[in-house]
Amino acid sequence: MARISAYPKHIPVQPEDYWIGTRASNLMTRNFTAKAVGEYINVSGAISMATCMLFKFKATNAGPGDVTGVPDETPFANITSLQINALDVSDQDTVGFLEYIVGTEIIISEQDQISVFGHYSIDSYTQIDDTTFYTMSLTYIGGPGVIEHDKQYNICSFVLSSEDNNTTYELDSIQNGPNSDIRLIGSDSTENIVKLEAGTNVTLTDTGSNILIDVVDMGDKNYVHLQDQASAIWTVRHNLNKFPSCTMVLSTGQQGYGDVTFIDENELTITFASVETGKAYIN
Repeated sequence: MARISAYPKHIPVQPEDYWIGTRASNLMTRNFTAKAVGEYINVSGAISMATCMLFKFKATNAGPGDVTGVPDETPFANITSLQINALDVSDQDTVGFLEYIVGTEIIISEQDQISVFGHYSIDSYTQIDDTTFYTMSLTYIGGPGVIEHDKQYNICSFVLSSEDNNTTYELDSIQNGPNSDIRLIGSDSTENIVKLEAGTNVTLTDTGSNILIDVVDMGDKNYVHLQDQASAIWTVRHNLNKFPSCTMVLSTGQQGYGDVTFIDENELTITFASVETGKAYIN
């Protein structure tokens, strides 16, 4: 027999190309096609990917390596929970990983048609009595198609990029109060929850179709006191919660000079030598 290096290389590999190998059961030499090897890898899950698991969907009679819990050809958009065996197709125990990613997102995609998929967030993952099956509660985010009996599905931890420049949102519902949750429905059917928190410098007003957000200027606070009744003593209630500086401008347009007495952090008096009218600028 010639050395392997003497044979010409055949690139690319074609589905009906052959490899020579040995059948383990009887040690007989056999031909194995590239297509058959590929199908074995797909069906057995012999090659694994980090954060991905392989399951077969069974509408009935599910066992190890299977996912079930909904009728055959259920749209991904209608799936709110699935029952998943602890073992995937390759016999790897997936319980620890799935428990860890509760609260995050997954994508369930048909193995040979990646454009048939469901994108979900995982709400909970709990064992069904003493069986090897676990119920995974899901919230649908997006994805087309249906899940079909006897087909293989990759279940992978999945997160879309946080930057989204093409999605517009509409206000769907709000919860009033100091902390308001707003649910936004995107043009791509995604949902986002935005929390607005009111506080000392922020107020929220529900108009029915909008939320008005009023933010108080966080810069230096000021107040203008108008003294239109002539008096030698101006009493200024500024409510700035500080001991401010004062500049007086008389009604003649000239700067006024008076003695400033602070009553407290929110009130002061200005005493002039004679009765005056004008404005006091409190900063």
